Amino acid sequence: MKTKIFLCSVVALLGISSLIFHATTQPQNFIKAEVATTPKNLPQNLETAVREKMAQQLEINSELLKLTKSEVATWEDCLTDKSGVIPNKPCSAKSHSGWRVTMNGQGENWVYYVTNNGLITLDATASLNKTILSALSTRLSLETNDISIIAAQLSKGLPACPINTTCKVQPILGWRILAEGREKPFLLGLDGQDLNYGNLSLYLPQETAEMPRNIGEKVLEDVVSRHDNLNSNLRVESIKAIKWHWCDGTGIRPTKPEMGICPDIEETAWQMIVIMDANRYVYYIRKDAISVPNFSPIPDGMQSLPSSLVSVIKKDAAKRAKVSENMIGLHWSSPKFFDGCLNIDNQKLSCRQSIQAGWEVNVFGGNVPSGNPSWASAVRSYNVNLAGNDLQFVHSGVWVPVP
Repeated sequence: MKTKIFLCSVVALLGISSLIFHATTQPQNFIKAEVATTPKNLPQNLETAVREKMAQQLEINSELLKLTKSEVATWEDCLTDKSGVIPNKPCSAKSHSGWRVTMNGQGENWVYYVTNNGLITLDATASLNKTILSALSTRLSLETNDISIIAAQLSKGLPACPINTTCKVQPILGWRILAEGREKPFLLGLDGQDLNYGNLSLYLPQETAEMPRNIGEKVLEDVVSRHDNLNSNLRVESIKAIKWHWCDGTGIRPTKPEMGICPDIEETAWQMIVIMDANRYVYYIRKDAISVPNFSPIPDGMQSLPSSLVSVIKKDAAKRAKVSENMIGLHWSSPKFFDGCLNIDNQKLSCRQSIQAGWEVNVFGGNVPSGNPSWASAVRSYNVNLAGNDLQFVHSGVWVPVP
């Protein structure tokens, strides 16, 4: 079934454009699984395999775990590669048959899907305990039943460290959770408490151009959360105090959003550039934003999107539009967190068991469908991960400036 989706620009102070996308309707976030109503006994070898899997993940003795439920089931997922593992790349959903198993231990009730030949997949979103769900309810200001979880994955982090002390603690197991209504993932321990990736102040230079150090730490937190780890590749390239005026296009400044009349306001801010692995993130933090409760910085999508990813997207868009690559231009890019399938085909079981960062990207170019004004432009939307090795075409449409 096809549906028309009308999206108006919301990034501007005064919107001057609209997008009309023609997209295939995507299913809601759920796993297509059918469970047999007639109970059957899980084969002993599969019970042992699931028990050992959970024991390994919890880092406890498998004898402390107990099988509480097993049901014959069929579900949709990718096929495995030659090593028996589901690859992290686009694939067609295929029917799997086997068992839906619930294991109990250490106060946890985790749900697994296991095929008859022993492929085990933890259903992370179905395994979050009541304490975790209560913590999410508080943080999202929603009733537990109203929380929609896009994806979750096991992760490790560090508990909060008291101010002015040096903590020497071991990483503890928890969940990384991406929920609707929240742009970034939560990192929570099994007890529902916030976890972090370590003492990020150590990576800040002594001179911060008078930007509060806690703000610099929040920027570093955002970078590290996009990679889900803290490693020695993290470094601050620069921190600069800057000023700009939206009507003046000179100097260091964030990418200008789509807007009508320029607001006659001079902005004072900091530009902070952070390098991690192969990515270079450019942040702009307005001085009036640092007093906002729960301030959460995000990188400038246009200035942070690697040119190598732009090339990959333009090549795909040119092929779809049947034009040369030099006729495709970058329109907009925004940082984004996705499930393991870039929020596409989320009916597959494995898609919801991981979280990855990347970009939403729109490009111009190609022929405009008849019936549109002469000043309209064809636009295509993509989701792409940080490395650029997983690219998903989302939809195509028309961009029309609005006077």
